[in-house]
Amino acid sequence: MATMFSTQAAATAEIVSYDPATGEEIGRAPIAPAAEVRRAVARAREAQGEWAARSFAERGRVALRAREIVLAEMDQIASLISRESGKPVAEALAMELVPTLDLMRYFAHSAGRLLKPEKLDLGQYNLMGRSSEIVYRPLGVIGIISPWNFPWAIPLGEVVMALMAGNGVVLKPSELTPLTGLKLGEVFARAGLPEGLFVVVTGAGPTGAALVEAGVDKIMFTGSVTTGRCVAEAAARQLIPCVLELGGKDPMLVLEDADLEAAARAAVWGAFANSGQACASVERCYVHESIAAKFTARVVEITRQLKQDVGTREGTDVGAMSSERQLCIVEDHVRDAVGRGAQVLIGGGRGAAGQLFHQPTVLAGVDHSMAVMREETFGPVLPLMTFETEDEAIRLANDSPY
Repeated sequence: MATMFSTQAAATAEIVSYDPATGEEIGRAPIAPAAEVRRAVARAREAQGEWAARSFAERGRVALRAREIVLAEMDQIASLISRESGKPVAEALAMELVPTLDLMRYFAHSAGRLLKPEKLDLGQYNLMGRSSEIVYRPLGVIGIISPWNFPWAIPLGEVVMALMAGNGVVLKPSELTPLTGLKLGEVFARAGLPEGLFVVVTGAGPTGAALVEAGVDKIMFTGSVTTGRCVAEAAARQLIPCVLELGGKDPMLVLEDADLEAAARAAVWGAFANSGQACASVERCYVHESIAAKFTARVVEITRQLKQDVGTREGTDVGAMSSERQLCIVEDHVRDAVGRGAQVLIGGGRGAAGQLFHQPTVLAGVDHSMAVMREETFGPVLPLMTFETEDEAIRLANDSPY
């Protein structure tokens, strides 16, 4: 592996952000030590009280100003997301920016209604002059540890919801996409958010671990199962709630009466969007044996039409993988499958566009002895397996540790 793809500078306390498609350095961000993370949480807590005292309408106006900034700079932000994550600019726009613009407007206008007090029916106790209601109060400071595969959409949604509920926020973006996280903080600062209320701390695993231990009131984590367990254990020691969005091995079932064209296009999009690096990607596909031949042929034909290239180039359908580490996992899964008898129908190896590209790959002849059918691949691989009955398909879909 070339040293140019290392995410941390050797001689300085900085993260170096590289474009995974070209290997070019994009920029640098400081590595926040534990003491700095604690100071960030303290700053957010100091600012949070005044923010919580504001009305939902006042908070919403800040969120909407941030939305206007994003609208005005969509192309620049999409380019930054593409360069840091490797995904095509069109995907950055369609899957990260546009959905979050809707989210910002929705919560800016709806948070007050969603969080208004709820009266509870006490039955006969109502006749005794008693009443009860659920009242929603801000928790305090929310810690967010966000992933590299959707470096804008995932943290932005969590940040907006936390702020609209009256909380302060400290965000630790992935070490692979720190500049996107810093851009998020810049947008809200320019929108007039009180200083210190939303702080972005950059760094690798130790910075995230420090955030969990820094006195936050809740942790939001998106990432691997292994790291999620560590976060859950640390949150339990602090007696704070945590929300974990971890890995998966999502199945797609294609029944014998399916619209083959729609199903084939859905399978290709579901498997190869964001180079398969999504927790909701189609990681395995089960097809009824009576339609398997036609379905498979169409999937291969559509896959062959995809253009793989640098994400910032016009017309790119599939971009680069985000890291060498993830690319190696994909290669291992394909190698294991082929070694156990699977056939590569298209793709199967690294792409010609650059070092961190893996070709969109379709496999046949797979079974559940193979890692590609049991472990999370998180890459552009679509394994196809046939079934005879719907009961068998459901059994196979549920035969997973996820």
